[in-house]
Amino acid sequence: MKVVQKDDARSDDILDNDAADEELDNQSDSEDKDHVKLDEVQEENIGIRASLNAVFSWSNFRIYLATAWIFNAFTYLYSFFNLYLWDIVPSLVFIGAISTVISIIGTTARFFGGYVGDTVNRKNLAVVSMLIMAIYFLMIGLFTDPLLIFVALTIMVSAEITKGGSTAYIMDNIPREHSGFALSLFTAGRALAIITLVIFGILYPISGFVAYRQLHLVGGILLLVSTILRVIYLESSPQQGRAAGTKLWKSFIDDNKRALNTLLAVIPGMIIVCIFDSISDTFFRLGALIYMKVELAIDIPSMVIMFIVTLLIQVPLLLKVGRLVDRKGVKSTALMVYAIMPISAALLIVAYWVPDWAPLSFSVAANSIIPGLGIVFKTSFLAIVLKYVNDALWLTIILVLIRKKLPSRDTAKILSLFWFIVWITASFGPIVGGLISEATNIMSLFVMVFILNIIILGAIARYDLTTKGENGQEIQISE
Repeated sequence: MKVVQKDDARSDDILDNDAADEELDNQSDSEDKDHVKLDEVQEENIGIRASLNAVFSWSNFRIYLATAWIFNAFTYLYSFFNLYLWDIVPSLVFIGAISTVISIIGTTARFFGGYVGDTVNRKNLAVVSMLIMAIYFLMIGLFTDPLLIFVALTIMVSAEITKGGSTAYIMDNIPREHSGFALSLFTAGRALAIITLVIFGILYPISGFVAYRQLHLVGGILLLVSTILRVIYLESSPQQGRAAGTKLWKSFIDDNKRALNTLLAVIPGMIIVCIFDSISDTFFRLGALIYMKVELAIDIPSMVIMFIVTLLIQVPLLLKVGRLVDRKGVKSTALMVYAIMPISAALLIVAYWVPDWAPLSFSVAANSIIPGLGIVFKTSFLAIVLKYVNDALWLTIILVLIRKKLPSRDTAKILSLFWFIVWITASFGPIVGGLISEATNIMSLFVMVFILNIIILGAIARYDLTTKGENGQEIQISE
């Protein structure tokens, strides 16, 4: 009996010790996990610091980034451009026709801009690009006549001649291993647009679209200052011209043929995807805000708040997606981002019957705090925010893919040919969309966007976006 009691006591001691050991093991496992998480955070912080040091080691990057941020501070004003034209001439066919003509002009300019970008000093192209945008902003600020507005738009898209070289100027000097992070810094400068949007939202109820023009005047002046900064501080970047004794037209054809062969060999899948995406974008952007104002009775100050929220979400995600592409690869990141596109189109359609995703009292309460804040409880708000956030992320993915997979030689020509192929096929989208909306109704645009987005998403999931790398090696993207 005593033996049994002794054995039971020993068993209890063993059980107690096992429980204590298990508790210690659990505590050790927990501490190990905490250490792993801490190490991951520290590694991430070190990685960000290393990326910053690498991209900012080139002084030109700082100047180019600062002036680009000044430009980005005013880019979101263009989101209201179709509404501005609607206020002058309320016709989607008119707006679509202007967009189509301007798109064709810009696409043609971009095509020739590739050759210019690889043969002309790229510093000069970076300067001229900024000057052209300054002139556009000043003209929109000064004139309201539709003809002069068209001239201003023509001047703006003529910058496509210089943009290829201007973009190549910075892309050629970004370390490949940090290209996603570096390029996302440029688009992250859109956060400054919050200031511009707040001012527009405050002034619009007082002066209407006069405030829109006034902000363009201010933007034009600041862009002139940015032009001067680029003239003074950017380093010269001369390019190799055509071989002595060769004819200009032959050099132009031969160089573009070489660039086109490279483009088609390396990223054929991305070209096809971007063509369909651009067509869907023209439909969406042609009518989205007009649809909100006319059909859903949402005012412009509310839309301003919508775009401010978009920027607050967009900027940190831009920084994240750039590093995500660097670490996870293009295809998986592209799928994550593009999966949201058809959802945004579907929400905009549903908003006609279900305008609020929360009880109406929520919108009323929010509007009593800040006029227009109630839009955050609108279904259309979710649609637009998702669309604009993912558009910016998608553009970053495209640029990173081009930087990572294409050769450094002929960068400007490759960029110009890429966008030429994409834009020339999508340039008729606005006029087609305008005619369709006039013949049926404006909601037809978003139904077509939804269908196109589903097709694109399936293509990204099913097919590789690239085939060959810079040196011809296979770089399968499927993961």
